[in-house]
Amino acid sequence: MTDIRSDLATFLADSFPNLTIADDEDLFGRGIANSLFTIQLIMFVEKHFAVQIPNEDLELDNFRTVTAMTKLVERLTGTRPDA
Repeated sequence: MTDIRSDLATFLADSFPNLTIADDEDLFGRGIANSLFTIQLIMFVEKHFAVQIPNEDLELDNFRTVTAMTKLVERLTGTRPDA
């Protein structure tokens, strides 16, 4: 089974190799993400995790942090973190 958080963190690390990004760090507030990168991020999530993000979930808060994206993917895939 894939580690959602780890896969998202790896994508960000590959996209921004000179930055360290914490799981709860605001990508938009820090100026890391812009509109073009947001589209790349959405495309990565949909392709990598084999999900389609509904229009109502296409809001910045779902992509603001690794933690928020992890929760979104868990909800869309019906997976839950290990208890």
